[in-house]
Amino acid sequence: MDDMQTMHAMMLDDAYHVEQVLANGQYGITELVTLDGTGPFVRKKIPLQFARRRLWSTIAECRSPRLPQIEATYELPDWFVVIYDYVQGVTLEQYMAERGRLSADAAIRIVAQLCEAVDELHRCDIVHRDITPANIIMAADGVHLIDFGIAREHNGTDGANGMPRSHDTTTLGTWGFAAPEQYGFASTDARSDVYAIGCVLGFLVTGVQPSDKNHYERLLADADVVDSRIRAIVQQACAFEPSARPQDAAALRRLLYSANAGSTGAHGSGEAPDAVDGSATQRKHTRWVMWIAAVLVMVLIVAGGITGYVLLHGNLGGGLAQSSPDTQTSTGKIPDKNGGDSSSGSSDSSSAGSNDVEEALQNNPLELTESGWSAPNGYVEYALALRNTDTTHAVQFPQVTVTGKSADGSVMFSHTQVFAIVYASETAYFAGQAGDGEKPASVEFTMETPSADDLLDTGGAESFTVRGAKARKIDLGGTTFSGEVVCERDDDNGKGLYADDISVTLVLRDAKGRIVFGRNAYVAKPAKGSAKAFSIETYDLPAYASYDVYAHVY
Repeated sequence: MDDMQTMHAMMLDDAYHVEQVLANGQYGITELVTLDGTGPFVRKKIPLQFARRRLWSTIAECRSPRLPQIEATYELPDWFVVIYDYVQGVTLEQYMAERGRLSADAAIRIVAQLCEAVDELHRCDIVHRDITPANIIMAADGVHLIDFGIAREHNGTDGANGMPRSHDTTTLGTWGFAAPEQYGFASTDARSDVYAIGCVLGFLVTGVQPSDKNHYERLLADADVVDSRIRAIVQQACAFEPSARPQDAAALRRLLYSANAGSTGAHGSGEAPDAVDGSATQRKHTRWVMWIAAVLVMVLIVAGGITGYVLLHGNLGGGLAQSSPDTQTSTGKIPDKNGGDSSSGSSDSSSAGSNDVEEALQNNPLELTESGWSAPNGYVEYALALRNTDTTHAVQFPQVTVTGKSADGSVMFSHTQVFAIVYASETAYFAGQAGDGEKPASVEFTMETPSADDLLDTGGAESFTVRGAKARKIDLGGTTFSGEVVCERDDDNGKGLYADDISVTLVLRDAKGRIVFGRNAYVAKPAKGSAKAFSIETYDLPAYASYDVYAHVY
């Protein structure tokens, strides 16, 4: 640094006002600061010998709102300084101390959001290596991951002389959550974070820290405490051999989707986090009343058992966007990949009897009305619209298989994305990311047929509109899309029976109205008639002629 750079950094540093010192130790000082009345922000002052400039630069490029949003970095004579947005909330450790163990659906929802953050880290070749309840913030908009003190850039060349490491020689991580390889057995990678996420899931459904082996393992094995599907996911994620685990956070999240769609019921004493209504007792009573009522209706459908997930808690991590009841407003539509006329699957009766459901499923009630994608950085960024032709039943957990192919027609990747819900007679927009970093020549979207258990008479719905949407150019060639989400309909009166959060989905279109890009952001659900602001920051966008922004329960 020259003298001018040093002086500029010192002036910037002095401009921040320290509101509170959060931590002070060998590895630096963490403060809560404001700047000319704006903020608060977190300021981390890291001794130069511990500075990891490239790591923080990479984190600044990460796109997930569940990761620190870096405002600035600069260097002082003795410190490397990072400024990022402050997230108000409590740690997951504190959250659990107040509630005890959580129900299966509440635990899945939290861990799926955690997977979103970790998936983005892995996309940027960062391994966190210290995912614990103490490093997870429960905020109004859901989960946020913090503390990157021992994170590793997994670029394969951080060993001696630029050669890949065969194992990590330093013991790192938190006992009970750190993977075996963090104790010198092998090199850490994305699967090390998968192990820790599995431990977090086990902690949520048992209420006991995994380091307490006797109590933790006993409760995890107890069928009255932990659903068998959840137990299987915890055990797979926490396998000693990394190759036996889900290979990344995205794969683990897909397992969670599968477990949630087929769960036989919720276990545990806790409830899902509530950013809208803090009355957990009232929420629990209301949900049990609705559950019992739904059972009386659904018992005619499935003789062998009843799904317990008739109370809709929202999407577990895909991108659910604005719905348009009764009409299709999208352009550039494509036919249903399954080939039939889905509209003939609509039910003529408001009852949920077996004849209605069987009739609805003879032809898939969901139509894939349009889709599109681009891969500006190798990863596929897509958006699509699903229309529910059934006038009576909502479809929960709709599934779309996304398949990328090379120029010769061979499959490069394929995965099934599970979303939250499409209400009766509505069209919902979804967005997501797929692929492995290598751009495919073509991408196919296949609508899967829902099961009978996924057709529900919800007795209500929620709807949202977006107002004041605008695009604004920012530094480094980026574009921010911003506006407000307005709640127009909320049949559960804000009690969160459908969801607590809103997914805001940006859809870019070419001159012919065809989708070329999709991206999500998330906000807490506004009360009926009120609004919540949103912004979606993007870079390296494909060429586009117009854009739409939609919103839906998450």
